[in-house]
Amino acid sequence: MTVYVDDSRLSWRGRSWCHLVADSIAELHAFAAQLGLRQEWFQYRTMYPHYDVTMRVQRRALALGAQVGDKKTIVACAKRLRTELSRQNFHTGAPPDPPQGALTCKEVTSADEPLQQSLFGA
Repeated sequence: MTVYVDDSRLSWRGRSWCHLVADSIAELHAFAAQLGLRQEWFQYRTMYPHYDVTMRVQRRALALGAQVGDKKTIVACAKRLRTELSRQNFHTGAPPDPPQGALTCKEVTSADEPLQQSLFGA
């Protein structure tokens, strides 16, 4: 399993931001905790589940082992996380284990155009 950050550099409130995603919800929360992110900052009610992080936090994430994800990888992770969340109650249920033989975000080849537009604005 892997954690990814994109390099989208979206401007908001005078800062540049990017997205933090992972192959699973559990891995994403564990990594976010290592970065000092609070779980209530998790964007689970959006079209795709993720953490928004500043470029400074992105550099820390990379130093801790996250990989830079291209658009295709970030979209694949977003779809995976959204599917995982739809199978559980975020506030009360533990994340399910990935199915045996499940593909990682890097292995998914098809992209979801509306999700790409939501993530990257184009």
